[in-house]
Amino acid sequence: MAQFFKINGVDVPCPSYGLNIVMSTAVNSGRNAHATVIGERVGRDIVKYESLKWNYLPAEIWAKILKLTENFFFTAQVVDMMNNQFVTLKMYRGDIKATPYFIDHNTGLPRRYKDCGFNIIDCGVIGEGLWMAENVFDED
Repeated sequence: MAQFFKINGVDVPCPSYGLNIVMSTAVNSGRNAHATVIGERVGRDIVKYESLKWNYLPAEIWAKILKLTENFFFTAQVVDMMNNQFVTLKMYRGDIKATPYFIDHNTGLPRRYKDCGFNIIDCGVIGEGLWMAENVFDED
């Protein structure tokens, strides 16, 4: 079964319920002397994956997801809602949030997290810098 989206060519676990896909149209506009709007579309629609979250993740899986986005720019294969197909976009990540859920008493480190999430935002470039990586989520 195909994954819902990929980051840097790597399948990422399907997010939990609540993801919003937002499309914004950039416009260069103003009003003329008759107060009529004069404008034109600039570029293409920009996509934002808002409230991208996982209700519960083991610490090692959460760390792998974060490492895929540790460079400011990365590529993501996401759904193009207008054409109902996948498109690869250059994106960047917003703020990260997660709640430690279980702490290992021997190491003091979280073993699980809940409410893991961030937003990913389109840079306006299609397919730039695409590189493929092995699927780090495969079970061996």
